[in-house]
Amino acid sequence: MAALMTVPNLIVAGSQKSGTTSLCAALEQHPDCYLSNPKEPNFFSRAVNEQRLASFSRCFRGVPDDAQVVVDGTTTYMADPAIAERIYRMLGPDTKFIFALRSPRKRAYSGFLHMLKRGHERRTAQEAFLSLPDDPVAAVQAERANVEVAAAARQVVAGPYVRQYDDVLWNFRYLTNSLFADQIEPFERLFGQDNILILLFEDMVTDFMSERARIAAFLGIPEQGLPQTLPRENQTRMPDTGTLWGRIDEQLRRIKRGNFVFVRKAEGQAPSRAPSDVDGKLTRLTDSEVAVWEQRLGRDLRAIGW
Repeated sequence: MAALMTVPNLIVAGSQKSGTTSLCAALEQHPDCYLSNPKEPNFFSRAVNEQRLASFSRCFRGVPDDAQVVVDGTTTYMADPAIAERIYRMLGPDTKFIFALRSPRKRAYSGFLHMLKRGHERRTAQEAFLSLPDDPVAAVQAERANVEVAAAARQVVAGPYVRQYDDVLWNFRYLTNSLFADQIEPFERLFGQDNILILLFEDMVTDFMSERARIAAFLGIPEQGLPQTLPRENQTRMPDTGTLWGRIDEQLRRIKRGNFVFVRKAEGQAPSRAPSDVDGKLTRLTDSEVAVWEQRLGRDLRAIGW
């Protein structure tokens, strides 16, 4: 008899830059939880992988057959509605999801900093955000067009993502990736709200004891196996302009098949907090999104920085 393949029954699907790496680190500390290796296999991000489920199971080598919770922590999955349908077809309707959300405007700017730090974003924050119209629907359309233009002009570097994602530009749509309600809707429609847990990054940071109780109840595991505070993982910090890294203009990032690939490294000129003009623009663009979640969660989210 062929051995059963180990695949995840829990996916921490997003959102990017909202504490998902820390959340997965907390889950990994629980004796009943097992995390994929790597943490973000990106398996469902490519349609071609629908025929490769056996290869996906290699990300879970060593996981016992009776493991209660098996976790895939890929934040890409939230950004593409086709992925929800792919997971449904391949893993079935009982798959559970955790979505960690954060202040949309802060998440958008943090996403920008993340790509700047990697050297894959060459625009300024003003170039990335200020030209967007104030209407969120129009802004999403404009952002998509702007990113395509930026990619053609090599202002954003998508090459490193060709083998990871069908949509290689998703990382650069910072506003779009911060409009959570539309992104979560396909998962709720397919898997049902009972299989989805919504967490807030701000709550996890300030009161993880309460959040771990919710997590444990959702997964059906003892909460004592989870840490009392959220681990600090994968924080995006920009260098000071006086550091050596901040002074580097061009750096060799990769040599592959004899071809030299150069990308611009972050120069330390982007502040950790959004400039006032950018923050104002993002506040206007995400105001309706905040209102949606205030109504849904029944609380004043602006009081916690949204």
